[in-house]
Amino acid sequence: MTIPEPPNLITLLLGGLREGPLHDWLHAWENVLFAWAIGLGLAGALLWAARRPALIPRGGQNVAEWLVELFEQAFVGDLGAHTRRFLPFLGTLFLYILAMNWAALLPFFKSPTGGLILHGSEVVSGGFVTTASLAICVFLYVQYTAIRANGLPAYLHHLMGSPSNPGEVFLCVMTLAPVTHILGELVRPISLSLRLFGNVTGDDILFGVFFVLGLLSLSALHVPFGLPLHLLIVPLVLLFGFVQAMIFTWLTSAYLSLALPHGDTHQHKGGE
Repeated sequence: MTIPEPPNLITLLLGGLREGPLHDWLHAWENVLFAWAIGLGLAGALLWAARRPALIPRGGQNVAEWLVELFEQAFVGDLGAHTRRFLPFLGTLFLYILAMNWAALLPFFKSPTGGLILHGSEVVSGGFVTTASLAICVFLYVQYTAIRANGLPAYLHHLMGSPSNPGEVFLCVMTLAPVTHILGELVRPISLSLRLFGNVTGDDILFGVFFVLGLLSLSALHVPFGLPLHLLIVPLVLLFGFVQAMIFTWLTSAYLSLALPHGDTHQHKGGE
């Protein structure tokens, strides 16, 4: 059992399979399989666009360069001189999340970032697996960036609450400042994953409900089709899918900016 959504390739395949290990595995890993398929498709499209770089871009290369320039302008406000260093990670993150959010609009696909997969009353998988994985990648990359940019002693000093003398060290320990900072770092990936998962799941439910209503609208006539009422929701799915991908990526950009040595990005922006 799943939340209301249009049929996809895996659900159609499951309808022709008997109950067994393969059936259960496909059911539980449905979102992950679609996430892999979308990732490979996106990678293939980008490789195709950059297969023959030319001095005067055209076709796919022109679109790819336009995207790079667009991302650079969007993130320079947070990252300043470091924008190009993080641009491949942020650009890939945005395009991947956007493609997954919009995947529900493709026939027989679904959004790997949304939905719950149930077995009876038990949740066995769902979009949270995908969004949590993305958030963990962001968390690890931000921590790696902070350690590399500041050094391990400065990184640990920040987690301690940045004390400047033994008295402040004692005060930080007594007030559990290290625990507060660590919890603050851990809350970021949780909020990122839950925000993306919740909003995309809401879009998927709305899209699925209108799809079912469209099928039922002509059921009294006993015809093998219905009204395409789900098309009314397409603009909302496009808009909210874009906004959620943007929010996830822009917050990641802000976290990376905070992980860099203080003043690095601001000095660049002040000199522009």
